[in-house]
Amino acid sequence: MKPPSAFVFPDNLAALAAARELGSAGIRVFVGGPRRGPAGRSRFVTFLQMPDLYKSTAQWAEAVCAWGSLQSSPPVLFASEDAALLAAEKHHEELARVFIKPYPAPGVIDRIIDKRRLYEAAERSHVAVPRSREIRDPAEAAGIKPNGWLVKPALRYRLTSSGGVESFRQATGATKAIGGDPETASREVLAGGFPAILQEAVPGGFENLITVALTVGRDGRLLDFFAACKKHEYPEPFGDGLIVRIVQDPGLLSSCVRLLGEVGYWGICDIEFKRDPASGDYKLLDANPRTWLWLTLGCRSGHHLLLLAYNEATGQQIRPALAATRTRAWVSPRGSVAFLARCYRPSRHGLALPPRLVIGALLTAFGNWRSFRDPLYVRPSAWPEVFAASSRLLRQGRKRLIGRTRA
Repeated sequence: MKPPSAFVFPDNLAALAAARELGSAGIRVFVGGPRRGPAGRSRFVTFLQMPDLYKSTAQWAEAVCAWGSLQSSPPVLFASEDAALLAAEKHHEELARVFIKPYPAPGVIDRIIDKRRLYEAAERSHVAVPRSREIRDPAEAAGIKPNGWLVKPALRYRLTSSGGVESFRQATGATKAIGGDPETASREVLAGGFPAILQEAVPGGFENLITVALTVGRDGRLLDFFAACKKHEYPEPFGDGLIVRIVQDPGLLSSCVRLLGEVGYWGICDIEFKRDPASGDYKLLDANPRTWLWLTLGCRSGHHLLLLAYNEATGQQIRPALAATRTRAWVSPRGSVAFLARCYRPSRHGLALPPRLVIGALLTAFGNWRSFRDPLYVRPSAWPEVFAASSRLLRQGRKRLIGRTRA
């Protein structure tokens, strides 16, 4: 009997990482979205044209359920971003009839992706967090000096009154947080329709960030984990990992398991901390109960977190076919192109970073090909997309360069 298939949504780089891990283990992977992206070009994936959940979660759920009802056994539903988690939670009753979720549902996800509830759970489980409080009116932040504080949304995505999903970036242009004057930043976050949190800015650079990636079983057992740190990020500041390296756990694993137990979560998650150089404490910043960009870093080094979550959800005992390698670093190929075109400044980042990014990105791409035999953009059908994306990045980079020269 064939194992249940996996349905990953929407199509993005995190979906590609999920497809490679599950597909290499012999699981049939479907990826759905309004347009074909990187995952849809993987040899492991069958791409399904689906309505855009950002425009209408109801239309998306109707189409997904119609497809799921035709399958011989319930597929396993994997979200590749928080917007997908929100859509799946909203339409839990319809989806539960034809899909398996690799995490508890409904209600638990909100305790993680809503930072207000996450930080409350952290305090109950004695996990350190930066000083934080919710701001309901910009006047509450009046007079607070900008040094040492930042304002962030409690959620990075929200359901809209029109039935779709809006991201914090769409509403404000910012990624994860807004620095500067707290009153102005609070006004911007609230005007975008997001709950605002005033939070102590933990000093130090991104090199003080540590992520613990883990999978927890239904009974709270730790199934596997690895720890990683960012060496660079994109966009700056508050971006995703540009260079990520596996490191030894600095003693955070027990806190992570305790925190997930407090909120009642099982499945895959990556939990981010930042070390406070003054106290030496690691303080909780964020948690992501979904797939992410550099998931293959763990997979190639022998940590098959997503496959473990799949097995836990389905009761299967599928073993990875992929042999562990000595891979200890991951460099984002797309992120490197975007960073060099948009953000790189020799005076700030140094002359050694560009060759490091280029070599690292090539090694990551080659390592993925060697491990998964999944060439992706080598296929001629993908060349127009690659050319268009590269041209767009170069145009944006040229505009930034001209702007800096005029300034």
